[in-house]
Amino acid sequence: MRITLKHIAEKTGYSISTVSRVLNGTNKISLDVQRRIVQVAEELEYPFNKNQIPMYSNGTKDIVLISELAYGEFYASAYTGYFNAAAKLDVNLSLISANQHEKSLFDIITARIQHQVDGIALFVPTMEHKDYKKLLDDLNKAQISIPIISNGLIENPILPTITFDGYSGGFVAAECFDQRNMKKVGIVKGPSGKAESSFRANGFKDYCTHHNLEVVWEVQGDFTFDSGYKSFESFQHSIQQPQGIFFSNDLMAAGFSIAATNAGLQIPRDVSIIGYDNLPVCYQLQPNLSSIETDFEELGRLSIQTLLDIIERKDRLRSTLSLVPVSLNRKKSIG
Repeated sequence: MRITLKHIAEKTGYSISTVSRVLNGTNKISLDVQRRIVQVAEELEYPFNKNQIPMYSNGTKDIVLISELAYGEFYASAYTGYFNAAAKLDVNLSLISANQHEKSLFDIITARIQHQVDGIALFVPTMEHKDYKKLLDDLNKAQISIPIISNGLIENPILPTITFDGYSGGFVAAECFDQRNMKKVGIVKGPSGKAESSFRANGFKDYCTHHNLEVVWEVQGDFTFDSGYKSFESFQHSIQQPQGIFFSNDLMAAGFSIAATNAGLQIPRDVSIIGYDNLPVCYQLQPNLSSIETDFEELGRLSIQTLLDIIERKDRLRSTLSLVPVSLNRKKSIG
């Protein structure tokens, strides 16, 4: 049987409204009433955030970052940025795998609430609109209220969403080629159907359209090294070879760079390339890869601060979208 606020109200003798106010952190109810309601809620194993209740709080907020754990520099850089930001904001941050034990996000979140978490950040790029909607519906049905933000860009977000300005990233890459008088350009896109991929490609193409740059070569990638490596074969056989290529992430740019070097081409003499994310791999390639720089610490800072603001004001979840600025880190791959 699923425990609800009604069960707690019946056992304590207080109204559902009073129970809800206590478990949601109001300090305008007597301490004795707060203690009794919390005691019964714990006895019935009702999922709630005890640390949200003023009389039990030590002042330091506990935030959990739920993410798909995967190998690679992208996730390592993202987590490092988040933890650096948490330390500067004096927040306790923990990392939970979204794919461990094949649990649903609802199950994971329910378990974490029972361990006194104040807010949750979702860093799950594979989530789609329907996944967010199901999660919120399940939480509402279970009468669970906890601040949640997302770092995954989707069409029509339904949670407060903080992510990088991918559109500007693509725009700036095309602008760089234009400044070097490269009028024939190319792009290796990210996975089809993903908003993040679309934003980066749209920014690049929109600049080209309005500044008389011709996109003579376009390939669909999937953010993997292999797709970037394989794209070089298409480049070799293209009727018109671009002077500059924008890759929607660094791994694909690295794959292309190595394939081109193995074939005897020289970057940037034969073709200039720009990646996206400015991961450590950019400095391991020869020549060093120019890339759109994404500041993961700023992403973490803005995400955590948004959660803290929601916690402080006890806001309802709103589908806001905040974009973290990006910039071009110029290195030798563009000449």
